[in-house]
Amino acid sequence: METTAQNVFSLPVDSVKELLEHYGPSLQAMNRSPKTISWYVEILSRYFTFLESKNLTKPLSELGKEELRAYIQHLQKSARWENNVHIKTERGKMSPYSVQGHVRAVKAFWSWLANEGYVEKNMLAGFPLPKVPQYVVKTLTIDHLKKLLAAIDRSTAIGARYYALLMLLLDTGLRVSEAVKIKMNDVDLKHGLITVLGKGQKERVVPFSKLTRKELTRYIHNVRSHLDCKDSPYLFPAGSGEYVSISSVQQFIRRLAKEAGLNGVKCSPHIFRHTFATQAIANGANVFAVKEIMGHASLQTTLKYTHLQISDLKNQHEKFSPVEGLMKPKF
Repeated sequence: METTAQNVFSLPVDSVKELLEHYGPSLQAMNRSPKTISWYVEILSRYFTFLESKNLTKPLSELGKEELRAYIQHLQKSARWENNVHIKTERGKMSPYSVQGHVRAVKAFWSWLANEGYVEKNMLAGFPLPKVPQYVVKTLTIDHLKKLLAAIDRSTAIGARYYALLMLLLDTGLRVSEAVKIKMNDVDLKHGLITVLGKGQKERVVPFSKLTRKELTRYIHNVRSHLDCKDSPYLFPAGSGEYVSISSVQQFIRRLAKEAGLNGVKCSPHIFRHTFATQAIANGANVFAVKEIMGHASLQTTLKYTHLQISDLKNQHEKFSPVEGLMKPKF
């Protein structure tokens, strides 16, 4: 029997489970990744379980802001990775960003319920997202990058592979999940372009510089065949014809940072992505171009990189401070 607004009653009921089963394919039709779909369904299941545990169950059409506020308060007191038995370290409280993510998921589900006609009115329309702290995006300096790259032993096939991969990450701002899945036929060395399959299965073409083209050419023609993965279709192959894993890249960068003496400096593939965006905009890149290169769905995401780093602020301050102007000689 098809689930409709008329037969959705109190929670928990089979009809709610049916709704979640319908919601997954709906997200898939919107090109959401399997990981994203799983995340949405997991959070919504957790939300409904919370409502049941607090005796807040009622018809879906009557659930709204009061119940969501109660859930937010619950999340703010919850431990990080509360349901993950594999995490043994000190957990601490759930971050404001995670709490906001849960609220986004619930609001999105209610929008879907209204659009599909399961409820007559979206009771969460206009519900504000919990505020999160605004931090300066962490990036690496040019000196950091030089030290990291210099610490790689390029005489080995593995070292040369990672050197080429890190150069590509720094030059394009690719997500590491995108970079490791690049196939040989995605690379256009002649024109300095790579075709990338990003979030939501959206394809985009990303340019890379002459220096990176030179490094990729060297790697492809002189090194890649020594990785014992000749039949792999991937640009950065690993064993059994697969591509190098994301965790392997993360671990390599962490070890590299220690070898480069960058103690206390956070280094990760995502920091490389932040560094590309910040440096590109600081060097005069158009934010719309950066948005397309990085595959951002919203310009707002790109705009967070338009802030100036501390060194830039200091230089600008010295140029335009009225006090500095008092000290300049008059001619």
